[in-house]
Amino acid sequence: MDIRQYIAEIYKHRYGKILFHILFWVLFFAARCYIGLISLNSFTKYEKGIVLVSLYATIASAFAYYSLIYLVYMPLFRKKKYVAGFISLILWIFTYSCIDYYFEMTMLQDSHWKQLMIKNSPEYYQYLQGDFSNIMLTRIATLGIVYQLFLNLSLPLLLTIIIAYTKEQVQTIELTKQNVQLELSFLKFQVNPHFLFNTLNNIYSLILHDKKELSADMVARLSAYLRYSLRSAATDKTTAEEEIKLLKDYIELETIRLNHIKVDTGFSVDTTGYYLPPLLFIPIVENAFKFCADVRNAFIKVQLTIKNGLLEFSCSNSFDSRDISGKGEGIGLVNTGKRLERYYPSKYSFLVSKEETVYFVHLKIHLL
Repeated sequence: MDIRQYIAEIYKHRYGKILFHILFWVLFFAARCYIGLISLNSFTKYEKGIVLVSLYATIASAFAYYSLIYLVYMPLFRKKKYVAGFISLILWIFTYSCIDYYFEMTMLQDSHWKQLMIKNSPEYYQYLQGDFSNIMLTRIATLGIVYQLFLNLSLPLLLTIIIAYTKEQVQTIELTKQNVQLELSFLKFQVNPHFLFNTLNNIYSLILHDKKELSADMVARLSAYLRYSLRSAATDKTTAEEEIKLLKDYIELETIRLNHIKVDTGFSVDTTGYYLPPLLFIPIVENAFKFCADVRNAFIKVQLTIKNGLLEFSCSNSFDSRDISGKGEGIGLVNTGKRLERYYPSKYSFLVSKEETVYFVHLKIHLL
């Protein structure tokens, strides 16, 4: 396991992220103390003061870091709310200045530290005795507080960027592995053996009944379906028109064996130029034919529309609750959900529901 995966594993742990952050700030405090104690100035002789200053600096820096990330960056700048973001950033700088000023005034309550300040930094001591509003104004106007923030937060922010990049790399590697496994599963289930067997039997039956034109048409549709299935294994996308033609061919091949099921379809695309993952809808339609009993009043309804970049697909079918209970959604629908998450993260909705004796699947995808 390399360092990237090790960090990712720490963050996956329930308390791993919290412990990691606590360890960082402990080391930050220790480093501040060490640097303060080895510095060549008069303040280093007062160890208690150095420890307190380091503690206050650590608390202020931790507050600045978490408030910047979770109150300014993530809810505002990350969501492109720039006006509110800049206003919050100014308030954030002012708040940090107030906290820093409070800690400095608290240190001056220590008589020993106060004497050291008067002796070694008389000008800065006099500055701290001035009016609060004037101190805040000069700190912000001269960008002194901004420089101080940069020094204190550069390391934690750099580590945050490195960790975020590392997590993204690990997720990319894991996603690539999952996609390879998913593609293998996808290829295995492209052609349902039962579907192929039934279709060939149906064509054989048509030939025996001397229905040459219909049997020839079924052979052509099956050939096109198989050719498309094999070709789609090597590509990630196909045109919406090709996908609709495949659906029509599949439905026609399945319909020929039915006696009572009423199949209703509707397809509408407002323009060309839309692309889809190949064989995206086949597992859903296959499920409909698989679980719909061929009895009177049984039905299957398939609708697909694309308008203004919004794709809506619905498939509903009647079923016998005694036959379908306990069978779950099946590998086909599970793989469909995984493929949707791969190709359209946060841009789709996939609803599967049952109402009495009707099984319903509804899918929306924002293609643009």
